[in-house]
Amino acid sequence: VSSFPINRRIRFRRCPVSVLTGALIMFAFASATPVKAAERHHHAHEHGVSTLKIAVDGPLLEMQLVSPGMDIVGFEHAPSTDMDKQALAKAGAVLADGGTLFILSADARCGLVDADVNHPFLSAKTGRHDDGDKHGHKHGHKHGEQPGHTDAADDGHAAFQAHYRFRCEDIGKLRRIDVKLFEKFPAAKEIEVEAITPGGQIARELTPASPGLDL
Repeated sequence: VSSFPINRRIRFRRCPVSVLTGALIMFAFASATPVKAAERHHHAHEHGVSTLKIAVDGPLLEMQLVSPGMDIVGFEHAPSTDMDKQALAKAGAVLADGGTLFILSADARCGLVDADVNHPFLSAKTGRHDDGDKHGHKHGHKHGEQPGHTDAADDGHAAFQAHYRFRCEDIGKLRRIDVKLFEKFPAAKEIEVEAITPGGQIARELTPASPGLDL
């Protein structure tokens, strides 16, 4: 059982991603061709296809998952019924539980320290779930932000965006990440993975038949 305090948030706005953003921007410029870039743009709006970006820096493992709303809750429109709202809240809670969504090599002794889930139509009332967080972080949208006005919905495709940060006691023994997204959300059919690790760059496609990433 991890001794790291876990901070889980379900909210409107995206948090800054430090290590992950810098590393994967470099990856994109190093590996992208115009054709691949067009393919990634197409897949960003393709039902059944999620993206997972991973960066390892020192003892930290950061991951950013983006999944179409259709794959997670079965719709991308604004919730119009209580059932829709409950589905969004339940999905947000499942996605925020990064410790069960991603199974990491046991020998690496990794613990989830932060999970942040964003969706344009998640109610701020779903709030934040903290285990051991004593700092009283606030949730909800910033002053001046309006619900539903996130980049996840700018093109009319409401997506779930989740950021995870793990701290590992022996990061060198992190050899594999098993992704449980397909088990928890059967409508998800593919995850396009881009990763930066001390051993180099990785690009893989995960499927329900092959949901594990070897590092």
